[in-house]
Amino acid sequence: MRTYGGATAEQRTSLRRRRLMESGLELFSSQGYAHTSISAVLRHAGLKDRYFAESFSSLDDLMAALMRDIYEEQITRCAEAIGTDQPLRDRARNMIDVIVGLPLQDPRKGRVKLAESLGAGPLTAHERRLGLQRMSGLVDSLLREGLHDPRIDTATLSVAVVGAVSEMLLSWFNGVLDISRDELVDQGLLLFEAITEHASATSRE
Repeated sequence: MRTYGGATAEQRTSLRRRRLMESGLELFSSQGYAHTSISAVLRHAGLKDRYFAESFSSLDDLMAALMRDIYEEQITRCAEAIGTDQPLRDRARNMIDVIVGLPLQDPRKGRVKLAESLGAGPLTAHERRLGLQRMSGLVDSLLREGLHDPRIDTATLSVAVVGAVSEMLLSWFNGVLDISRDELVDQGLLLFEAITEHASATSRE
């Protein structure tokens, strides 16, 4: 296999793709998706024009790849948070804490996921739907532990929980909610518990 500078063609392509993604993350988060061009991404990455098309078909495709990576990281951490032998309440809180923690650990990812991705195209919208579905699946697994009434649709309730927590997080990230991280996590947990307790009471009627 031919190499150049110690790297194969496949390795060089992968490295260029990663540089484009890093530049996309930086520019989308700092100046906004709507104000970022392919040329700007290439300049930031220090790559020639022809190298964008070898990895992405459009800026929307680049944003979709970023969203896929962000959700994969978050879902992996959430799965670890709930995959323990702790009580249900603790595992639910740990999962919410992971979700809230992402914008703090890397504000660029928070801005892209919570705000800039909303202005992208259909490829990004598809990745957002897939990510939310997977997140809802994790919440559903928690709800099903405590709710066994066949009349209760835990899949629907999980979508409601994920949607509500996402909106709370967006408002907090944008400065609309003037509360601490711990307070936000507590409010998310309160929502989760309110739904489970109400559903449990309904099943006993």
